[in-house]
Amino acid sequence: MMSAVLAIAVSLVASYFLTPLAGKVAWKIGAVHQPGERRVHTTATPGFGGLAIYIGFTAAVLLIVAVDKSLRFDGQVIAILAAGTLVAIFGAFDDKYDLPAVIQALGIVIATLVLIHFGIKISHITKPFDAPRLVALGALSIPITIIWVFGVTKTVDLIDGLDGLASGICAIAATTLLLMAIQAKSAENIKLAGSFHSVSIMAAALIGASLGFLRHNYPPAKIFMGTIGSQFMGFILASISIVGAFKVATLVAVAVPVFALGVPIIDAAFVVVRRFLERRPVHVADKSHVHHRLLERGLSHGQVVLIIYGLTIALSATALTLYACSR
Repeated sequence: MMSAVLAIAVSLVASYFLTPLAGKVAWKIGAVHQPGERRVHTTATPGFGGLAIYIGFTAAVLLIVAVDKSLRFDGQVIAILAAGTLVAIFGAFDDKYDLPAVIQALGIVIATLVLIHFGIKISHITKPFDAPRLVALGALSIPITIIWVFGVTKTVDLIDGLDGLASGICAIAATTLLLMAIQAKSAENIKLAGSFHSVSIMAAALIGASLGFLRHNYPPAKIFMGTIGSQFMGFILASISIVGAFKVATLVAVAVPVFALGVPIIDAAFVVVRRFLERRPVHVADKSHVHHRLLERGLSHGQVVLIIYGLTIALSATALTLYACSR
């Protein structure tokens, strides 16, 4: 538990102090978000804040793994750090050059294949009533893992349309995964304890990195996270949920990360369906997200963010309660 607290502290401090520097880099390289019809901000605002999130997260994980003798640089930790770095690189290029959607998608898929190569994949599903409870997915594990990671990564990317929204939701989701990992570590087979400890450290590092950045991003935002931040955080959430929740042999455990990201997942699903029915490209941004609709109803920027925070906390608490009761 102390290692998790230290991970939060290190990543929070690093992210907080590096975010203004990331903003200066954004101005220098031209990664600046200009006001537009599809955007809610009214002044030019630097992006690239996700660089601080990435560095804060990575530095915290590396430090804790180095000093905590109960951890080690195993394949899973290395895979997530390496694959997350790849996603961050693609995100950085997108913030600078506005990459085509297919290139962004390719980056996420390649990074997911790195995870799979190191054995991080959804290898089974559970049946809540019939025995045997575990059903091996076999060859289907690869496409299902790709769909899961891609879906969560893009979900966080899509919700990043309002100051403080994505970073706050990711902090809540990471807290949910941290609490789940702590519960699971205390109750599961000792062989899985290392995996859950790794999950708790990475979830804690993501909490701190998100909160450190949020101080600069909460409305009115001084800086945006950009693609490098939204896709990196979404990818890390998806990755550690596989290492943690999907290693637990209960159906409810799988629902934990889904519930934690329930609001953006439902929002993204409705947006995609609506764009499809209206025969518009699903990857082209617009103002059809739930936060845009709440703003149109007269709510303030801060009110919308707090409402979505509240819904996310409620869903996360429900998932953790169901998880605890199922044990």
